Amino acid sequence: MKKYTYLILLGLLFFVSAVVRAQEEPTSYIKTKGRFIDNSVELRFFPDRKSALNLAFKSGFIIERAIGSSNKFQEIGRTQPFNEQQWEVAMKATEIQLEKDEIELAQDFYLDILENSGGTMNLSAGIADLKKQKAMEDFKLMISLLTAVKNATAAKGLGFSFTDKDIKAGTEYTYRIKLVAVSPIYKTESIPFKITTTADENAFKNKVYVKTGDTQLGFVWDDHPDLSGVDVERIIDGKSVKLNEAPIYTLRGDEYDGPKRSGFSEENLVNYQKYTYHFYAQTLFGERVKFAEVTAMPRDLTPPQQPFLKQPQHVKPDEVHIEWKMNTAVANDFKGFAVSRSEENNGEFTLLHDKLLPGSTRKFIDKSFLTGKTNYYLVQAVDTANNISSSFPVAVTLIDSIPPIKPIFIEGKIDTTGVVTIAVKRNPETDLMGYRLYRSNAAEHEFSAIKEGFLSIDSLEQKVQTTYRDTVTLKSLTPYIYYRVEALDFNHNTSEFSEILKVKRPDKIPPTTPVFKKVKSTENEVELNFILSKSIDVKEHILYRKTDLKAPWEKFQNLKLDQVAYRDEEVKKGTIYYYSMRAIDESDNASEYAVPVQGKTFDTGVRPPVENLRAATSKNGKVTLTWSYKYVDKNTYFVIYKKNKEGQFLQHGRSDELSFLENEKSPSIYAVKVFTKDGGQSKLSKEVRSN
Repeated sequence: MKKYTYLILLGLLFFVSAVVRAQEEPTSYIKTKGRFIDNSVELRFFPDRKSALNLAFKSGFIIERAIGSSNKFQEIGRTQPFNEQQWEVAMKATEIQLEKDEIELAQDFYLDILENSGGTMNLSAGIADLKKQKAMEDFKLMISLLTAVKNATAAKGLGFSFTDKDIKAGTEYTYRIKLVAVSPIYKTESIPFKITTTADENAFKNKVYVKTGDTQLGFVWDDHPDLSGVDVERIIDGKSVKLNEAPIYTLRGDEYDGPKRSGFSEENLVNYQKYTYHFYAQTLFGERVKFAEVTAMPRDLTPPQQPFLKQPQHVKPDEVHIEWKMNTAVANDFKGFAVSRSEENNGEFTLLHDKLLPGSTRKFIDKSFLTGKTNYYLVQAVDTANNISSSFPVAVTLIDSIPPIKPIFIEGKIDTTGVVTIAVKRNPETDLMGYRLYRSNAAEHEFSAIKEGFLSIDSLEQKVQTTYRDTVTLKSLTPYIYYRVEALDFNHNTSEFSEILKVKRPDKIPPTTPVFKKVKSTENEVELNFILSKSIDVKEHILYRKTDLKAPWEKFQNLKLDQVAYRDEEVKKGTIYYYSMRAIDESDNASEYAVPVQGKTFDTGVRPPVENLRAATSKNGKVTLTWSYKYVDKNTYFVIYKKNKEGQFLQHGRSDELSFLENEKSPSIYAVKVFTKDGGQSKLSKEVRSN
């Protein structure tokens, strides 16, 4: 058992994952690895089940090969474990005790498997005994694999090794391994292994990453699939000295899907001194190779002590004095101080001078500070290794007598539970500290402060509160609540009061109903006179109109708040129009419809006269009358009048057109009158004389 424990430290991580895996299906796998060396392909292969291994030790393995992309495999050899004489010859062939122990351990495992020391599984023994038995078998199988990897003779003695010498350089080969015998328990599958017979000088190169520390160095590397058991050596006085007592392994199996890395660190080194390290590991074929060489240097990473920054003072109109102290004496490697400024305590700070201030400096005067804004200062201590420690940022309180501008309300509203929400437009001042909210039940009463929303000068939260909530009773005789607000900056300069915000309490009582006083109908319009709603919170009156008393009311006109009369000119003669009104208050409550009234325009029978009446006489004595009339239609006709000797106009003719023609050689006086078929008529036009 001691040999087992010893060899665990010498084994390869790659093959730990090849040890027994829980399979949903009863399948045993044979894994294969190989390398191209000395114009040959050297193979190592391992089964992952004790049952398969038992068959292999009794009957051996079959090695098959396919060339290129072909899937045609041909048997090229077989392997079997050593017999007793061959084991004895192998142990005598080496004088190194460790190698003898490894060969002996491989032989013991071989004999143990043949004797079937694990016994048959006894189901009556219970699950715990089964697991214990299985764990011991897995452990022994793992030891055999590790031994075979560490020692080429042990691998050959167990039948895990084969060398294919019948190959051509630069050719791709695929190998698979089979059992000679067939397992009655497991389905045995070979995992094919491909290799191109080309020399690769960098096959075992593996990058090592360095983490520089203070008097220490750390090293990290990704696990190489063909290397394990890492040793770290450092060159001391020209000699390579091993630093780790046991090889370094990454104990993670196939079920782990994260990055597989290993590491090593060395402490108590001298800063700024270079150190050279060699990294070695075991290959799958029992060889020790150097996979990396690294030169690194630890450095000072310890920052100086933290400066303590006092409250900066605005001493003069153009000067801010910054002062700090160090609690203990500065270290020998101290270099100096840097003073920076920012508008935010967690913002980007700007250096205020070109060179580091001497280590003895404890004061600095800033003449470039930002007026009207918040100025945060930061002092940093720097050592010769450029390690930095910082004070906490501290803001200066500037001497400021200019108040913020007058605030402006955005909106205010009350919900049905009495919660008032008020929004204020944010002031533009950069040093704005916040707002103070006042309330009153009447605009002419004194306002009382009810809310404050101020920032702390050192607060990480720099968003000024602009929304406020208040709670008021809804059972009040006053329909409104009144608010004012004032703004303050960080120097407590106070703005003038805002304008009064008038917020109406929720109202479910509709306004009183308006009343019509008088309706007057004329030829072209209906004139309405009414008494408006008496409710004080009315925001509008709406006039409704319809022509069918049974039809629903249609919104016709929004009236002005103080409008007490309306003339409806959008009417047709002879049509009856019905009118009603409603009042709407600020809570959108609507009054009842006013008692409807009706109006109807009437026809007086008077029509407009013709215009532009002209008379023209031709040479042959024909008189032509022409005129214009913009209301002409199929119901319109014209009567022509002619003045007699007594000076009276008598009907002379009729025309449906805008002209009249007759033979008249002597001068005459004419006039025209408009008639409509519904009985309407105009007055006589202006008279006209023919030549």
